[in-house]
Amino acid sequence: MSDLDNPGKGVRAITDDEVAHYLEHGWVRLEGFMQPWLVEELLAHGQAKMGADPLTLSSAAPKDLQANEFKWYERWDGPSHHDDWIKKVSHSPELAAGAARLMGLDAVRFYFDHFFVKVPAEEKGGTETPWHQDFPHHPLDRMGALTMWIPLVECPPEKGTMRFLSGSHRIGALGRYLNRHDKINLLDENPWVAEKFEASPPLHLMPGDATVHHLGITHYAPPNTTDSPRWVYTTQWLPPAARFTGAPNHRTDGLDLEIDKPLDHPRFPVISV
Repeated sequence: MSDLDNPGKGVRAITDDEVAHYLEHGWVRLEGFMQPWLVEELLAHGQAKMGADPLTLSSAAPKDLQANEFKWYERWDGPSHHDDWIKKVSHSPELAAGAARLMGLDAVRFYFDHFFVKVPAEEKGGTETPWHQDFPHHPLDRMGALTMWIPLVECPPEKGTMRFLSGSHRIGALGRYLNRHDKINLLDENPWVAEKFEASPPLHLMPGDATVHHLGITHYAPPNTTDSPRWVYTTQWLPPAARFTGAPNHRTDGLDLEIDKPLDHPRFPVISV
């Protein structure tokens, strides 16, 4: 069996120091989290579906490519629902073990995965991703979920790597600021957050590095001012006891989940580590 048949072999364990940083700051950088061969294969799968000059895969018609309405990135939502090899990556015990270690749990629930491609600002009209929290956009009854964000190409700061307001994951939900047409971001209405919490430094990430962030942290990504796309693969993980609120969300719509019950559905398996 080749490593590609068992892609979890390409994911390293998380250290005590990385756990401590995550718990204190609400985000952490993981250098060399994925091995090069795994990164290259993920990039190849993403480009095969979205194109080398990427477009968004329609969630309503997954075979149709279209330009994204919001210019922060082109995207492929839920690639593991459609690609068996990507599912081997996203559901691997090794990736789950990393999420569980950061949460301090012995099992986690797989939630979702994406390809996010921030297109060049000058050539493609790509824009910044506004200051926001992820949590208010999810149908979850509690904090604790996290996102693993893995660049598949070299990402210097000018390519649009994320900035975090360290420690802001402790302040609770402040509202919904993504997909707004009025262009108001979280800091416009809550300037005190930037005054209270220090911004992380600009990050220069290599392929296979990762950042992990708590869904409650305030974060942002500047425009991609280079001449090539910023390719990123992400996975999201939940505490198994998290419950469904019934709010609309493309991850859960149409799955007949029960309100106030855990997300017990084949799309969201609990993976023990």
